[in-house]
Amino acid sequence: MEGVVSRELEVKASASQTWKAYGSLLLAKIGVEAFPDKYSGFKVLQGNGYAGTIIQVFFAPGVPGPPWYKEEYLVVDDVKRVKIGKFIEGGVLEQGFKSYVVTLEAIEKAGKKHECIMRGSIEYELYDEAALPLVTSSIEGLLALMKAVADYVIKNHNSTKTTNCC
Repeated sequence: MEGVVSRELEVKASASQTWKAYGSLLLAKIGVEAFPDKYSGFKVLQGNGYAGTIIQVFFAPGVPGPPWYKEEYLVVDDVKRVKIGKFIEGGVLEQGFKSYVVTLEAIEKAGKKHECIMRGSIEYELYDEAALPLVTSSIEGLLALMKAVADYVIKNHNSTKTTNCC
C-alpha cells in the first residue's frame, strides 16, 4: 500500500524568512527544542544541510519504537524553497514502512509579501497495512513541527540568520 498525505499552514511571515528555518538544519534544532518529550537530539552525519546531507534524529527515552532514524536530504532548493528528505534507516522503516519521503515547501502567498504557506507532505509505501495508523500520527507530527517553525520564525523574525544552525 502506498500514498501521500499533506498539510498546509498559513504563516504571518514571508516565504523567504520562513525558508531560512524550514530549509536548513535549523528545522531539526527547532523540532528537538519544541518537543523534548519526543526528541532528545540530532547529529549531522554528513553534509552541510543541502542535498546529500544525512542527519540522525534521536527519540527521547520512553518514546515507543526504534530509538532513532536517519534521514538523507535529496533536494534542498533555495530558489523554489523545496526540501525533500528520505528516511534511510530506523524509525518508521522498522515499523512496517518500505519508504518514507518528506517534502517541505515555503510558498509565497499571492499579494501578501509578509505571509506564506508552509506545506508538508509525506509520501509512503507500506510493507504491512498494520502500520497505516502511523501515517496519521506522522502527518500530525509534521503539522506540529510546521507550527513550531512558524512560531519560531514569527518570534525571531528580525534575528533569523541564513546560516545552517549546526
